Amino acid sequence: MRVQSGIKKNNQFESIFSNLLFQKKESLIKKISNLDKGFLEIYSSRESLAFLTSIISRVRDESIILIVDTPELSRSLYEDCAEFLQDYIDVIHVPEIDTHPMSGLEFDSFSNIERNGAISKMLDLGNKNFLAITSGLSLSQKTPNLEFLGNEGTFNSFIGQKIKISEIVTKLSFLGYERTHVVEQLGEFCVRGNLVDVFPVGNMSPLRIDFIGDEIESIRSFDQESQKTIKHVENASIRVSSQLSLSEKKSKKIAEDGCLLDIFSKNSILVINEQQLIETSISEYEKRFSLNKNDRFTYKQKDITERLLKFNKTINIKNLMISNKVEENFIRVEKIDLKGRNLSSLDPIGKAVDRIIQYSKDSLVMVASNNIARLKEKINEYSVNNKDFDNKIFFAKKSINNSFGIKIDNRTGIIFLGDHELFGIKNKIRNLDKSLSRSRKSKLFEKGTLVVHEDHGISKFIGVTKLEGHGDREYLELHFAEDDKLFVPADQISRIELYRGGKENAPNLHRLHGKEWERQKDRVKKSTEILASELLYIHSSRKKVKGFSFNKNDDWMLTLESSFPFALTEDQQRSINEIYKDMESIIPMDRLLCGDVGFGKTELAVRASFKAVQSGKQVAILVPTTVLADQHYDTFKSRLNQFPVNIKCLSRLKTIKESNEIKKQLRTGQVDICIGTHKLLQNTIDFKDLGLFIVDEEHKFGVRQKEFLKSMRLNLDILSLSATPIPRTMNLALSGVRDLSMIETAPLDRRSVRTYVVEENDKLLREIILREKDRNGQMFIVYNRINKIEKISEKIKEIVPEVKVDYAHGRMDPRKLSDVMNNFSEKNIDVLICTTIIESGLDLPDSNTIVIINPHQLGLAQLYQLRGRVGRSSNQAYAYFVVPKKAKLNSETEKRLEAMTRFQYLGAGKEIALRDMEIRGVGNVLGKEQSGNINAIGLGLFLKFLETAVSKKQNKINYNDLKFKYSLINLDLLEDIGIPFEYIPDIESRLEIYDYLSSIFNLKELSVYKDELIDRFGLLPESLINLINYQKIKIYCSKLEINFISTKQDQSIIRFKYSIIGMENFIEEIFKNKFYISDKQIRINDKVEMAELIQVLSDFDRFKSKFSEQFSSIK
Repeated sequence: MRVQSGIKKNNQFESIFSNLLFQKKESLIKKISNLDKGFLEIYSSRESLAFLTSIISRVRDESIILIVDTPELSRSLYEDCAEFLQDYIDVIHVPEIDTHPMSGLEFDSFSNIERNGAISKMLDLGNKNFLAITSGLSLSQKTPNLEFLGNEGTFNSFIGQKIKISEIVTKLSFLGYERTHVVEQLGEFCVRGNLVDVFPVGNMSPLRIDFIGDEIESIRSFDQESQKTIKHVENASIRVSSQLSLSEKKSKKIAEDGCLLDIFSKNSILVINEQQLIETSISEYEKRFSLNKNDRFTYKQKDITERLLKFNKTINIKNLMISNKVEENFIRVEKIDLKGRNLSSLDPIGKAVDRIIQYSKDSLVMVASNNIARLKEKINEYSVNNKDFDNKIFFAKKSINNSFGIKIDNRTGIIFLGDHELFGIKNKIRNLDKSLSRSRKSKLFEKGTLVVHEDHGISKFIGVTKLEGHGDREYLELHFAEDDKLFVPADQISRIELYRGGKENAPNLHRLHGKEWERQKDRVKKSTEILASELLYIHSSRKKVKGFSFNKNDDWMLTLESSFPFALTEDQQRSINEIYKDMESIIPMDRLLCGDVGFGKTELAVRASFKAVQSGKQVAILVPTTVLADQHYDTFKSRLNQFPVNIKCLSRLKTIKESNEIKKQLRTGQVDICIGTHKLLQNTIDFKDLGLFIVDEEHKFGVRQKEFLKSMRLNLDILSLSATPIPRTMNLALSGVRDLSMIETAPLDRRSVRTYVVEENDKLLREIILREKDRNGQMFIVYNRINKIEKISEKIKEIVPEVKVDYAHGRMDPRKLSDVMNNFSEKNIDVLICTTIIESGLDLPDSNTIVIINPHQLGLAQLYQLRGRVGRSSNQAYAYFVVPKKAKLNSETEKRLEAMTRFQYLGAGKEIALRDMEIRGVGNVLGKEQSGNINAIGLGLFLKFLETAVSKKQNKINYNDLKFKYSLINLDLLEDIGIPFEYIPDIESRLEIYDYLSSIFNLKELSVYKDELIDRFGLLPESLINLINYQKIKIYCSKLEINFISTKQDQSIIRFKYSIIGMENFIEEIFKNKFYISDKQIRINDKVEMAELIQVLSDFDRFKSKFSEQFSSIK
């Protein structure tokens, strides 16, 4: 048995383990501890498998490998074991390499990287013990053999190592690392000057290797988002990222005898859960791979069984069965049935405590909850002397997937209770730390794309070049009409925008120095000023209207919030606070809550609705589809069932009699919350006291419905929810016309949906369906033609007779549609053939694959929303866009599908919305007149003008005005400025730096960014230092109202916007050389170096601050 004194105290489960492990009389502990050779059988329930594995890990002093039959179970067990064993032993999940059901089931590179990362972690631990958890499928897949991993398959780097950067590049490429512009993901590397960035598999953070000549000077880890250093390390081992990148001959050689089991010594502990199920699953995959002629990376089932025999010590954990069998190598772990939940109480915390105390009479109880503070507080109310529970009830602020109870040898039972068991809501782990959206996006223009120069108009981007005699200064080459060319200094890139407009009537290029562009700009500026006035009038009108001030939150709201079993993300919390503040204000709320699909908007809508009901008001929730109305109804009922809140759903699924009764109850005030489709907007609907109107996906409603909503906005609290906001809504909110709350953080265990465009193929479709069936999942097949959907359903049944198939569409009999959707949510249907009726809001965690037939017939926003119906759990989700064989897709369709495969990452909704604008045109989004204006000057510049117009009318400082003000400062300096190619070869990174530098308007931020550049790229070359100083001079010029500086060999000029007569004495203190002052200008008869110029400007700035009154009088 392990020595327990070495346990770190961080693990909140420690109390329960210590209590159990020190009772050596327990046969479970004794038999696990005494297993020296042979096997031990434990019969137990699957719910307790993670706990039993954790006991084995604590009792034994060897590495352990746990093998189960499915990948999903292995992932779930990993999550729970990682919680149970935190800070005690390393827990590693070894995933399977995912396969595409296309191209002969070729392996997926990303999952290959994940798998090799797990192998790398195990090898890095050396002689240190660890627990590895894997599935039968993962075990059957070959790995690089140990000989390769110990030699060719690993690059060991250390400080002082003599090696050329070119040699590292060759080595990393051989190991399967992909060369990129910026390292952001595992398996990537890039080279910038004397720096090599690499993200080794198995690492939590990428590494930055800094060279002096051909010697490694330093190695440090850095944050892939901010690119800033985390810590310095002495050495690093970089192992093979993906053997799939190697040649087939080499790949086969290194993997022909490599197996996960090779990493473990024969003295390690092998733990198997249901070996027969594991062997069956391996056999099934073996058949599948054999049929697709891609078995060179997999072992046969019999080979795996033989390899398992090498272990001296094996523990078989079998599912609990009824048996009185008692043998030396046999342990029976009895299951304690947990009592059924009763959640109808107005006090769920109190109810949970009742159950905890009841269980503690006969068992030890471990409560794993995010509500332990309130649970403990409630327990104190039951007993003044809390010691009654000190040795019976234990707490951990953790999340576990399964609640369970076990009893060993009829002794004291042990019960683990999670939030799902206590409160009836499944735990989900949220990412509380980082937003998935990057803070800075580079302006990368592709050759030939249309761009808009704010001063000169629409042109075509050709590339980035240098001009003779201009040193390192780079220029963007733009071609205008009549073959006119303009070379724009890269440091002025902020004056250029990508052109985004309508698909029809693509704009003509403007003539350089022509008058048409200025006329167009003036016309659009006047139009945006009128639009701004209209929007601000509506906005100010709302501010003048006296609305209803909702009550502040009370204990019931705290109870509702506490029943949500995980802490909100930072931006969720910020968003709900903004909503609460709006509702408590006397001014009517008009807020847009924007978050990507599955990011938690509905929970905030639940809380806002409950707040309104608590204040005696009714709530209307408008949704675009019947299916979504049904889903929201179930969600709201589930969340609010402990409170006296009457919730109804009004849609076409209701009979006329039912609808009339709901309308009557709305008039009398008996219904508190009504969820419905467009029926909610009918003239026959009359609320007794409506206080809050929530609109889900407003852009899906027609013009008439939008006008109705617009008329309601003046005196009613409005909360709009959107996953893919139309650009008008999103950008006007940013312009201060409408309040915006953003949720940008995905759940921690959420994965992006892998997206593929494939040709129609029955064999492929069968494989896709069977793959999802293999992992006990469900899937959608979207076919948006009602007249043929039944025929498609019959075809799917013929292709895959093994699965249960049904179909649904919006014109079905309401009762039948309801039955089908209920059957699907209850997992009585494997494959649902449907129209776009499922487009919005459905949340079905077991649905992880969607096939969309004829995606070219749908819009980009629709495709994005449909893809969002899957990927709502920790399981990898897939989307397949199936196009007809040999179909000739037009350019618009190709762009749409390219956007879907390009924007696969979590939180891509904003990019999708803008791309949709680019592809399908503006249409009526901003009104007919504004559509023409956007086509004329591009969406980006139009929004700049609108934001500027709004800010001016509100007397606010505008960011665009600052940028424009800086662009008017004319600097004619002799120093060479720019970013040398040798320092940063990647053009995208250089343009990003130019763009970001031009947007810095204060000295402190400029200094911070300079340090970041040194950290990311190494010591700055002189021309880049000059570029930074160039921006520093502009910052001073802006503060001092200087509009021109020239430094020549024999004289320098500083020109102000105001007269400086009267400042001679001060100027004389600064310039020791001869100088002349005219009305607004200083002329020095000598060249002023850049460093000296900065000092001069700094002195001027200090003078201005110290003698502000005198300075103002001189001006």
